[in-house]
Amino acid sequence: MRFEVYYLSFYPPYDGFLFPDELPPTYYAPGLFLVEETGDGLLPYSYEFEAMDNGQRVTLTMVRNNEGDVNSNLYVVKTKYYGSFWFSIERLNPRLKYLGKRLALSAHRALSVAVTRDANKLERTCERFDFYFIGTTLREPIEQT
Repeated sequence: MRFEVYYLSFYPPYDGFLFPDELPPTYYAPGLFLVEETGDGLLPYSYEFEAMDNGQRVTLTMVRNNEGDVNSNLYVVKTKYYGSFWFSIERLNPRLKYLGKRLALSAHRALSVAVTRDANKLERTCERFDFYFIGTTLREPIEQT
């Protein structure tokens, strides 16, 4: 199974998460980088993490730092030009779910948030080099109801 970092926004009226294009047109909410656990409630070894690098979409790998510890929640993304970016995976309340219409995420496992360990480095890199993480929004057709 392929594990990805999703970009979702919390939407209070639903008490859950939606992709940005599923939010009402007059509503704005900053997004979060969310990930799923494996079927056995653990975090997988790695996630695919989409980013923009000088206007080009790239897919990077976010890997568990301590490969031998399946309970470790510290992950790293190593880049060719910008160094390493560290993230902690923090569990969310299990009642918080994705409530949109993307079929690929309709029966997801428990969600956790990927939190940067150095926001200043991310901001500096974005400003100086036009590199930033975007996560995936699963741009597949939305099921019509």
